[in-house]
Amino acid sequence: MRRLTALIIAILIAPMLLAQDSGPTVRLADRSDWWSILNENFYWPIDKPENEELSTDNFEIAGLKLEHDPAFHSIRGKFGRAVAATRGDARTGRQQICYVSEHTPHVHLIFEEGELNLAFYLFEEGQSWNGQALCAESSQVTPALHAKSGLGLGMSQADVEGVLGKPDLARENRLVYQREVDKRTPDNKLAELRTEHPEMSEKDFHDNYGSYEVELYIEARFTDGKLTYLAVSKAESY
Repeated sequence: MRRLTALIIAILIAPMLLAQDSGPTVRLADRSDWWSILNENFYWPIDKPENEELSTDNFEIAGLKLEHDPAFHSIRGKFGRAVAATRGDARTGRQQICYVSEHTPHVHLIFEEGELNLAFYLFEEGQSWNGQALCAESSQVTPALHAKSGLGLGMSQADVEGVLGKPDLARENRLVYQREVDKRTPDNKLAELRTEHPEMSEKDFHDNYGSYEVELYIEARFTDGKLTYLAVSKAESY
């Protein structure tokens, strides 16, 4: 009887725990998120990106890789509860969750998911934006936080180039790395996709899913010679 009672309680509580883990989300109908590369006012600075890959270590921070994370479940588990925000529509649609350091100078870490793009932003202070009050304080966000590759705030331009190599675009106080890479679809992913598209002929299937394109983007901005803004993004598409 006790086991049955415990099972019933678990069934009743589970949906509430799931809702708590997913956390609230609010809609913000503006473009004040100046730091976002999915912002409607942002433009991609390079017409013909290089086809050399950037290390996957650049796309991991605090042990979290840039990958789809429904309701930011893994991120909330790492940094704590926070209210997410959504902006834009269709191609510019984006969902964001923000964390800020407990002490000054304030460091912000923001994760973002778009239709295809996944990104994180790390920056110090900067201009304010609508929704900034939603940023949750986290003891794990500090000026020393950096990507697995070592990219982090306070680095010089020479330090950044030491990690990423020669930039694809260099402007005053700004370095940009933008790449497009074609990759072969792994066998396990091919098998999964094949079950989803049984109607396709073998030729059509491999023409469409035999490989996929990865778009990589890293931007570093500097103030007084020190890195104060870092945007790291990737997108995968067939």
